Amino acid sequence: MKITIKSIHIENFKGINMLDVNFSVKTKISGQNAVGKTTIFDAFTWLLFNKNSSGEEKFNVRPLDKDGNRIDNVEIKVSSILDVDGKEVELSKTQKQNWVKKRGTDTAVLQGNVNSFEIDGYPKSEADFKAYVSELAQSEEMFKMLTNPQYFSSLKWKDQRDILMKLVSEVSDVELAQTDAKYAPLLSELEKAPSTDDIRAKFSKALNEWKKKQAEIPVRIDEAMKSKVDIDVAEQELAKTDLEIKIADIDAKIKDSDGVMMELGREEMQLQFDMSGIMQTMNRDLTNRRSEIEAELRDLQNEMKRFADTIALKERRVSENETVISNADSERKRLGEEHNAEKAKAFDEFPYLFDESEWVFDENSTVCSLCGQKLPEDKIEQLKADFESRKRKAKADAEEKLKSEKIRFDTEKRTALNRLVAIGTERKNLITKLRDENAKAKEEIKSLKEQEQEDIAKKEKLCQQLSSIPEIADYLHNEEYVGLKARHDEILAEIERMNANGEDVAVESLKSEKEELQARLDDVNKIIAKASMNVEIDERIWQLQEEQKEIGQKVADQEQILYLLEEFIRFKLNKVSESINSHFKTVKFKLFDMQLNGGMKDCCECTVGGVPYSSLNSGHKIVAGLDIIRSLSELYGVSAPIFVDNAESLTSEQTMRSQLILLIAKKPQYMDEHGEVHDIDDNYDPTIHKLVYDGSLKVEGV
Repeated sequence: MKITIKSIHIENFKGINMLDVNFSVKTKISGQNAVGKTTIFDAFTWLLFNKNSSGEEKFNVRPLDKDGNRIDNVEIKVSSILDVDGKEVELSKTQKQNWVKKRGTDTAVLQGNVNSFEIDGYPKSEADFKAYVSELAQSEEMFKMLTNPQYFSSLKWKDQRDILMKLVSEVSDVELAQTDAKYAPLLSELEKAPSTDDIRAKFSKALNEWKKKQAEIPVRIDEAMKSKVDIDVAEQELAKTDLEIKIADIDAKIKDSDGVMMELGREEMQLQFDMSGIMQTMNRDLTNRRSEIEAELRDLQNEMKRFADTIALKERRVSENETVISNADSERKRLGEEHNAEKAKAFDEFPYLFDESEWVFDENSTVCSLCGQKLPEDKIEQLKADFESRKRKAKADAEEKLKSEKIRFDTEKRTALNRLVAIGTERKNLITKLRDENAKAKEEIKSLKEQEQEDIAKKEKLCQQLSSIPEIADYLHNEEYVGLKARHDEILAEIERMNANGEDVAVESLKSEKEELQARLDDVNKIIAKASMNVEIDERIWQLQEEQKEIGQKVADQEQILYLLEEFIRFKLNKVSESINSHFKTVKFKLFDMQLNGGMKDCCECTVGGVPYSSLNSGHKIVAGLDIIRSLSELYGVSAPIFVDNAESLTSEQTMRSQLILLIAKKPQYMDEHGEVHDIDDNYDPTIHKLVYDGSLKVEGV
């Protein structure tokens, strides 16, 4: 679509009382400051969008007198003839004051303003006028970008970036990765994942989980190392053997003295051995049980951490969805209002009706213009027949035009209604989807919190179980040990009874020595039993070390994928930057900032020759803005008139496919002592020279 301004008519708009301007392909409008150059641009944007050229809706359009007071009871009017793809259309807007006399008073009070609209001389409602302008300009935002060189750079950088991204042709991540073999490990993920952000999130999550597990291993190894006892087993085994030999020697001596006593001693020794074995087993069971509970507690704590993280993530997602639902619901209501307004539109057939009053045969045509005599009857009949033929054709043409315009109106209305219904349905489906997601998420959160409470109860129970495990086993709760101990006590009692009945003093001494040796042997056996646990602990440490190696490899794998992904993202972003900047001749856009950590941060900064837009002079800013408009016009397929304010700062001629309207501020002038007028220069002396104000506008087509 190509739009140009043919002319504009302005009445009583701001400081302009009456002005008509005809425009060329390139038009220069020059004059001193405050003579109305920018006002012409304001009038044009007010006509289309009810805003000034800066985008402000609230600004004073009513003229003021010399004292700055509002001039009432005058109509404000702006009309413009546009050329739209070779077809002319005239748009007109008039504003009148609404004066109302309140009941019981003679004084009229101003109750605001009333705007009226016309298209090609036909009155239109404000809604119909806005609809036409919306169709013509496609969108107010786009029209501003294509008509004002400074508008695009005034947008937020994120909005600028979103617009520029539309210049990039669609190339999938998979296709881009296939151009370099080093990105082959990423292909399977790129094919499945919605975006690179999802891949980064997936592997970052996995990396964090593996690193947590990696950090736990040294702690568990240290705990196992601390549970080992520092005992020289070989030394204890030698001591045990020596004690057993000594005890056996004593037993032999006692046997030689008394066979019965010897037999009792042998049984008593076996009982001691069996009891010692039970004690070792029970203490080892306690240690194993304690280790199991501690491991279960660690696993439970990790699970509780995962539950808490998952709950926080889902609650955040629910909140985000609620925001989207609220916005979508508001949009549905707005769409419904638009649908009702569109549905209420009715076709106006009046402009297309055949006007019989315009088709009355001119009787004067039956008289000869040269001699004044009436034409022959056959000639008159022929003239009437020709007139009727033209009249019938004109009527048929009018009826056909009415029919075609009605069809066009119905088609456009149906299209508009279908579009609104489609968008509304889409928003409804989105709301339904998100509400379902939230309902599911809330159920999952509830379930997770219930599981969390269960885990808390489990933790308390395990802590109680751990605290209830004694350091040393209670042997008296073992039936086998109790039985052996009872038999052992019986034998000791029998030996004591026999000694009381007069046993040899030597045997008594041997028995006493044996008891001492046995007590020492029991202590050694206990130490050896504790040392036997070191073998099991060493096996556990080895298992943990092997697990540590496997986890270390998993961490390295995730880090490698993430590193390769960041490289691919940088590669992709460089391609995007190159593609976008290829559309511009003068400006270049910096779309990404390299971070100290090697990552990329989104940005959008316009530059010219490496100089940021904010540091450019006025002329270079205009040149940059025109270059941006040139590319955006190609993107949108729309050419619109470009208003260049402060065009006096341009140092070179600018060639554009679009219509150019250059608003040029003339230099102030002064009158010298001889009455000659000059531009302000070094000879100007404010004490003797008088400034000359020229309130005229000069319009010239180029």
